[in-house]
Amino acid sequence: MRFILAIFAFVVATALIGIGIAERTVLLPPSSLSVSTATSGTSPYLYIDSSVLQAESGNQTLTLGGSSKVFAAYGRTDDVKAWLNGSAYDSIGYSAGSGSDDSLTSTTVAATPDGEANVASGSSNPDGSDLWLEQYTSDGTMNRTFNLPAGYSLIVADDGTAPAPTSVQISWPLDDSTPLAVPFLLAGAFFLLAGLVLLILGLHHLRKSQGPRRKPPALPRGRGKRFSSSRHNAIESGVGRRGRRSISRSVAVIAPVALLTSLAFGGQAYAEVTPTPGSTPATTSTPTPTPDVATAEPTPAPTSVSGPPPAVTEAQLNGILTKISATTNAADAASDATALATRFTGPALDLRTETYTIRKTYPAYAAPQAIPAAPASLTLPQATDSWPRTVFTIVSNPDDKTIAPLSLMLVQETPRSVYKVYYAIALEPDTTIPPVAPPTIGTSRLSNDTKLLSETPADVAAGYADILAVGQASTFFDQFDATGDTLRTSVGADYKAEKKAGLQNTAVLEYAKVAGTGESIALATNQSGAIVALNIRESETARVVVPGATVKTEGAVTVASGVLDTPKGTEAIYDYQLLFYIPPSGDASKVRLLGFAQGLLSAKELP
Repeated sequence: MRFILAIFAFVVATALIGIGIAERTVLLPPSSLSVSTATSGTSPYLYIDSSVLQAESGNQTLTLGGSSKVFAAYGRTDDVKAWLNGSAYDSIGYSAGSGSDDSLTSTTVAATPDGEANVASGSSNPDGSDLWLEQYTSDGTMNRTFNLPAGYSLIVADDGTAPAPTSVQISWPLDDSTPLAVPFLLAGAFFLLAGLVLLILGLHHLRKSQGPRRKPPALPRGRGKRFSSSRHNAIESGVGRRGRRSISRSVAVIAPVALLTSLAFGGQAYAEVTPTPGSTPATTSTPTPTPDVATAEPTPAPTSVSGPPPAVTEAQLNGILTKISATTNAADAASDATALATRFTGPALDLRTETYTIRKTYPAYAAPQAIPAAPASLTLPQATDSWPRTVFTIVSNPDDKTIAPLSLMLVQETPRSVYKVYYAIALEPDTTIPPVAPPTIGTSRLSNDTKLLSETPADVAAGYADILAVGQASTFFDQFDATGDTLRTSVGADYKAEKKAGLQNTAVLEYAKVAGTGESIALATNQSGAIVALNIRESETARVVVPGATVKTEGAVTVASGVLDTPKGTEAIYDYQLLFYIPPSGDASKVRLLGFAQGLLSAKELP
């Protein structure tokens, strides 16, 4: 009975172990689903929508080829579409079938006339655009894994002029786990062990039932042999045959046991090895190819739950600041206004360009403050899905804490244009920035005549210009906090009076307010106030009042005007970029100056 149970256990063990091995080999489901398509080969861009990337769950592995260079980047879906507006491109779609019938499709989207201005506003090469959260380049082919949530799409190109890659394959991982394989193998091992135990018990019982061997009785001496030699040989021959049959039965039992044991443990070891993927058709369930570049799986920063998304993420802004810093530092070193204009605009460009001109002849003139290549210490993006877009940020020099932090007001005019510095304003010492919204939510940009603040940005510009001109005599004096305002002491009414007093009586010095050309930018803060950057200017005119007398210029005015002595007089225009905090409407607190940048903008001889 024990032998029968042992045989039954071995049969069950063989079946269970076989099923367990089959679960991890011939019955193993595919590890990924891959679909592919070929594009027209004429469009300079490919667009892969978020809906295509989200057609299956899990990471998305893209294999791109068919061009000499492959560029791929991802961003918010609306941003990618906005960048492509005005250009022809191939849109990749997903056609769901049954099982292996899933496929990708390619549809050519024609250029639209309403996007011509967007195309003309920037480069046709998407490489380096400020809209992308991440971008990658490769020669020939690209195989890269992404982890993009809904709402983020991909743009693919060569260089924006040559045709985009013509071969596109997207793979998603499939669940190829076999939770029953291990239980089957363990159960098979249990029955195998039980069979071995039953076999050993059966053999032991069989030997015990045969009893002990006894020697044959000794024959009396002198008598003949009890058995003939032939019969004795026959008995010995019979014993030999029976012994060989016993050995044969033992081998017949032990051999299958050893085979099953090696098969079981060999199957377990084999089950732990993932099968090597072979060649597969273009549209089928296949193992995912290993990316040719070790790739982190980027997860975009979350966007606002409701309302428009913030213009940039923190990581995106830090990348933009790195590019702005590199461009600005190179332009500063070479005094290259043309290079500077690729990342500066408005009052910031005007003042820095004039500084370059003055320093070429007059090196003692103060150099503009460098923009450090450091992460932003404050990020306040405008929450919007349209253009232009505005971002306020503050950067500090990590190597020199004595240099004042620099606030930047960045503006992006169109999807294809880059973010440019519109205002670059050093903060006042010990300035406290009011609480602002987190970068993942962003803020709103207020109009120049908003009634939500205690003073409109336009009134603040006019009022502060009046304070610089006449000081305490200004009707706006009590509306501004004088604490920590170092600009008043350096160029305010007292400074002007002292400078007038030092002038000879052959000439007079006059100051006048000049309208700034820069646009006021107001971004709302948490307490319904606003951080406001604005631009004002003032003129300084030295006029001769005694015939035959002359006016002698000095320093930067000499360089900018091109005259040293003049019988007519000179006019110099000074530019001020100012950063204020304006309290909300109904708040009794005063308008506070947070920082400023100022310098000579132009000078000329009077007619």
